[in-house]
Amino acid sequence: MCLKSSFCKLALVMAFGIGFVAATVSAQSAQPERRMADMRLPGVNFPAGKSFVEVPFEVESNLMVIPVSINGSSPLRFVLDTGAQGTFLHNSSAADSLHLKITETVQVRGAGGGGAAIEASMAENVSFNIGGIECSGGRMAVRKRSSGSSSMAGHDGVIGREVFANLVVEVDWEKRVVRFYESAKYKYSGKGMVLPLTFDEGGRPYTMAAVSVTGDKKAAVKLVVDTGGSHTLSLNVGSKPEISLPEGARKTVLGRGVSGEITGHAGRVKSFEFGGQTLRDVPTDFPDESSGTAGIGGRQGNLGGGVLRRFKVIYDYSRQQMIVEPNKFAGELFGTAMPENVAANTAKVSPSALQDYIGKYGNKEISIKDGALYYQRIGGRGAVLRATGKDKFALNTDAQITFVRDDKGIVYDMLIEWVDRDKEILKRELPVGHQPAGQSQSERELSSAEREVRKLEREWLDAYEKHDAEAMNRILSDDFKLTFSNGSVQTKADVLAQLKSARDSSRPSPKFMTEEVQSRVEGDTVILTGRLIQQMERDGQTRTMQMRYTDTYAKRQGRWQVIASQLTRIQTQ
Repeated sequence: MCLKSSFCKLALVMAFGIGFVAATVSAQSAQPERRMADMRLPGVNFPAGKSFVEVPFEVESNLMVIPVSINGSSPLRFVLDTGAQGTFLHNSSAADSLHLKITETVQVRGAGGGGAAIEASMAENVSFNIGGIECSGGRMAVRKRSSGSSSMAGHDGVIGREVFANLVVEVDWEKRVVRFYESAKYKYSGKGMVLPLTFDEGGRPYTMAAVSVTGDKKAAVKLVVDTGGSHTLSLNVGSKPEISLPEGARKTVLGRGVSGEITGHAGRVKSFEFGGQTLRDVPTDFPDESSGTAGIGGRQGNLGGGVLRRFKVIYDYSRQQMIVEPNKFAGELFGTAMPENVAANTAKVSPSALQDYIGKYGNKEISIKDGALYYQRIGGRGAVLRATGKDKFALNTDAQITFVRDDKGIVYDMLIEWVDRDKEILKRELPVGHQPAGQSQSERELSSAEREVRKLEREWLDAYEKHDAEAMNRILSDDFKLTFSNGSVQTKADVLAQLKSARDSSRPSPKFMTEEVQSRVEGDTVILTGRLIQQMERDGQTRTMQMRYTDTYAKRQGRWQVIASQLTRIQTQ
């Protein structure tokens, strides 16, 4: 796990969310590489009467995650990745229900570990639906179960070249939406800067920029444009005489790719010029040559999400250009790196004080390891925390954990936040409550409000299972909203209509179970979080889906009702 930078693709794996998994997907088989012209899909159909669609995206460490349906499936979570040479489904469990036509076995290579390959199956004639746009006749590599864990950051895969080669793609970071346009009908009318794009045989886009590592000499650099890279900038040392390690760069593990660890140095360059903007003191990764990331396509480096998020970007492959407009994030300073004189571990915090923090916080756990605080997301990798202030600990240079105390000085919660990222809506994980070590929340005494709400939660799930509209009407508030991870929203009326339809059609009822339930009380509001497991019998088989949920209950006129719910589909192991 990388604790120092955000270099690789598909950041946000397991431990805190800033781990690293896959670099550029490079499927190598007996077939020769196809050029851009060969990436035109035989069928790209927009919804009737529309020449563009708008799709909201989730942001995870500078990555854009969009909902994509495969062969008519329910939406899966794909990273939109200009650096991916094709579409790659790494959630092999999801592949079972996608009706894929597998034609061959291919080798998928990524960064790290000297470029070792993993096996994947190649599916032909795949249909992708993105926001109502139906793209047919595509290809998709599917990771084999035998190739190791298919869990990558809770994402189901990456989608890249086939989308960008067939559509004009506009990324609006301020509104967090992607707009997809028909290439032939698209006309740009703004005042942005047009940057020429060139492409390698894998369909990856390249553009030009300028960098000064030390502040003395400036060099023109050819960079791959990589929306699937959560890092800011990476440069290949020695690719030009002016590109060398800056003073203070430190040796580290930059991340983990498909093929293993990516090693190198992390530092900062004095200035970087791109899109008419000059960025100062830019965090930069310098990967080792052995990590398999250098020298591809004659490039000098890789331009990641840390820069791209500062612009509205229109990717127009059909005209071999990208158009950039600075947005409100363009002038932000980059997150301050952890100074070397700050404690590199928690040794300066007394052992007795460390005891205050240990225990479980939702699906995360804090323990003591070798005299230091140790963070671990359950089922994920762990990391040593570094003390930076009272009750504050650094997970890496961009992320911080703050422990929250009550008026008696007892730690009751933990807040995780990404520093200097989208300041107006600081990215943070919801607090879920502290369970002291050796004590589960079920073992502590629940308040009467928590007991009432937990009972009502079970009644709510029973109403779903029994298609009981009367009970559902009682439990849901009139302003109830259910929000899914793909951005879709259901109201109370929508839920009641679904129950009626299911009852009238005699469809089999789902079964629900909850795990890892946490609750906290804030006045007349109770918030429940946990894992929801849904099982459905269909075609003689039991199908299981797991989701993370956050349910908010409010007490109104003397009775509890659920006013909001959020569901996020998660990987199954």
